[in-house]
Amino acid sequence: MRHFFGFVFGLLLGPVLLVAGGWVTPRVGALVNSTRGFFGPSEFLTLAALMVLALVVALVLVPPKLTPLIPGMAGVVLTGATVAHVLQPKWADQVFAPLTVPGLGVVQLPGEEGVRALLEAGLVLPLAVAFLIPLFFPSRWRSYRPRGAHAAEADVDDEGFAALLDDRDDEPISRPV
Repeated sequence: MRHFFGFVFGLLLGPVLLVAGGWVTPRVGALVNSTRGFFGPSEFLTLAALMVLALVVALVLVPPKLTPLIPGMAGVVLTGATVAHVLQPKWADQVFAPLTVPGLGVVQLPGEEGVRALLEAGLVLPLAVAFLIPLFFPSRWRSYRPRGAHAAEADVDDEGFAALLDDRDDEPISRPV
């Protein structure tokens, strides 16, 4: 079941990372060229978003008990976006075209110019490869529940501290003063 949820979450994580990276990219460029420093509210928001993005990437890649389908499917989505951009750059124009929503008017996807810049520079592909690597480690696919002889040993001590209290003597314990 964890692999199914990992599959779905990974497919959703890929576009989220792409859009978040696209939103942060032009702001980091403006931050580097800024003379104000890092202490303004928009600069702090940019750095905080970049740190959250890095934290999400680390939390998806590092934990060994996490299903490899989460980073794997995100890597497939990012690889697909890169391949689509290399084969047909006009597809990005159709994907990132402004939408006309009734009642809201024209809505533009946030981070559109940053996503295009990342795809044109080829910076999405190394992240996609990093996300695909956990798929090839057999230890990430194994369950961490004890099975076989280990399961029998794990079931022996299911009473916890209650078994310790039943085995004690009724004699008072003498403690040194």
